[in-house]
Amino acid sequence: MKYSALTWVKATIDESLKQTQQALEQFVENPNDTAPLQQCVVHEIYGVLKMLELQTAALLVQEVKVTTKTLLTGKIAGNEKTYDLLMRALVELPNYLDHLSIVQQDIPLALLPSLNGLRSLRGEKPLTALNLFAPDLSTPLPNVKAVKLADNVLKAHVNKLRAAYQKGLMSVIKNPKSIEGLKFTYSVMQKLQQLTGTAPITKVWWVSEGLLEALLQKGLEVDNAILNLFKQIDTSLKQIITHGNAALRIAPPKPLLTNLLYFSAQARSKGKQITAVKTVFKLNEFMATESALQVARLAFSGPDIELMKVVVTLLKDDFARVEEALDIFNRADNPSVSELSPLVGMLRDMANTLGLLGLPMQRKSMLEQANIILTVSEGRKPAELATLLDIANGLLRIGAALDILAVQGIHARQRLQQTADTAFWETPQFSLVLSQVVDEAKAE
Repeated sequence: MKYSALTWVKATIDESLKQTQQALEQFVENPNDTAPLQQCVVHEIYGVLKMLELQTAALLVQEVKVTTKTLLTGKIAGNEKTYDLLMRALVELPNYLDHLSIVQQDIPLALLPSLNGLRSLRGEKPLTALNLFAPDLSTPLPNVKAVKLADNVLKAHVNKLRAAYQKGLMSVIKNPKSIEGLKFTYSVMQKLQQLTGTAPITKVWWVSEGLLEALLQKGLEVDNAILNLFKQIDTSLKQIITHGNAALRIAPPKPLLTNLLYFSAQARSKGKQITAVKTVFKLNEFMATESALQVARLAFSGPDIELMKVVVTLLKDDFARVEEALDIFNRADNPSVSELSPLVGMLRDMANTLGLLGLPMQRKSMLEQANIILTVSEGRKPAELATLLDIANGLLRIGAALDILAVQGIHARQRLQQTADTAFWETPQFSLVLSQVVDEAKAE
C-alpha cells in the first residue's frame, strides 16, 4: 500500500529534489549566495516519506538536510567531496523512489554508502545494516487459529513452559553447541504458539522457532547477540504468567521482534520454518546478494562504466562456479543428477540480476538454462553430453554479452536487448585475439 501511495506524491517529491539539485549547483558556483539552498523544502519531503513509512529514503533525506545545514553554517568544508556526496544523494533519491513505486521491492542496503558518506563529512558514526532493517511487523502469520483459555489455565501452562524454556536456554548458555538445549527451546516455541493463537506475541514464538531451527541446522552460529534475544523472551513469558490474557493483547517489544527477524534473515539453512519466516516477512529483499546491491546502486546513481565493470565481475564469478560444477559433474564416473539441483537457484538469481541490468533477452536465456538443469536434476531429462554442451553454449553467449556491457556500459544495452545471441567477434576478447594474430603475421 505504501508503494502505491508513493505514486500519488512522486511528481511533487521529484520536483522538490530537482530544485534542491539546482540550488546546490548555484551554491557551488557562488558560495556567497546561500539563499537558494536555504529555501529548499527538503524537510517537507522528509515528512511525506516518514508518513509513507519509507524509512531508508526518509533517512537519506534527513542526512541531506543536516549535511546541507552544516555546510551553510561553515562547520564542514565546502569542497568537491562535500558537493559530490550531496549531489550523489540527490540523484539517487528519485531513482530509488522510482524503483520502489515501479518494482515495489525495497533494497535499503543499496543506499548505505551514500548515508555513511554524508555522515562521515560531519564526523558521525557510520550506520550498520541493522540500522536500515525495517521489516513490516504488522504482517499477519499464516495458518494461525484463535485460542481462548481461562486466565488460570493459561498462566499454569505458560509457567510450566517457562521452566522448560529456562532449562533449555541455560543449557545453551553453558554450552552453545548443546543440541539438546536448542531442541528443548525449539519445542517450547512450538507449544507456546498453540497456547496464544492469534495473539500478537505469537509472532515472537513463530519467528524464534525459525531461528532455533536455523541454529539446529547450522545455518547460524550461536553468539551473545542471539542469546541476549532469547533471554528477553523470558520477560514476555513472565508477563503472561503475571497478567494472563491481558498480556496477550499487548504488541510484542518492537526491538525484540525486529532483531529476531534480522538474524533470521541471515540464516543460510533452508529448513521449512526459517524459509516460511523469510517468505512471510520478505526478508530476502533485505539480504540482497552483493551483485544485486551493485546493480541497484548502478541503477540509482545513473550510468557508470566502472560500477558496471564491478557488477559484471561479480556475475562472472557466479558463471565460473556454475561452469565448474557442470565440469565436475561431466567428468564424474557415476554422477548423481541431484548434485545439479543447487545450480537451479543460482541461475535464477543470476537471471534476476541480468534483468536489473536491463538485459531481458539474456535473462530469458538464463532462465531457460535453469529450467533445463531442473528437468535433468529431477530425472525428467537424461543428462546427456549434448544437453550439457547446449547449457554451456547458452552460458557462453550470455557471458559474451556481459563482456560487451562491461566495456560499453549502457550504450550497448539497446543492441544486447534485441537478441540473446552474441557473436565472438563482437566481444572485447576478439579484438585482443585479432591484434595478436596481426602482430604475429607482421613478425613473419
